[in-house]
Amino acid sequence: MFKKFIQDENGATAIEYGILAAGLAAGVLTIFGSDGVFISALKEKFIAIVDSLNPAGE
Repeated sequence: MFKKFIQDENGATAIEYGILAAGLAAGVLTIFGSDGVFISALKEKFIAIVDSLNPAGE
């Protein structure tokens, strides 16, 4: 019975999908998190746009 349990691969796919989902979630949080690469680049672009719209003396 133990040997049959070891050879049974049912459910392995669910575990693999869980690991994949956790990895994707970590990647999304890294990119779109509060200090992520995407957010930082977006903030820099908006600051550059606002600076270009403001007159130099103000």
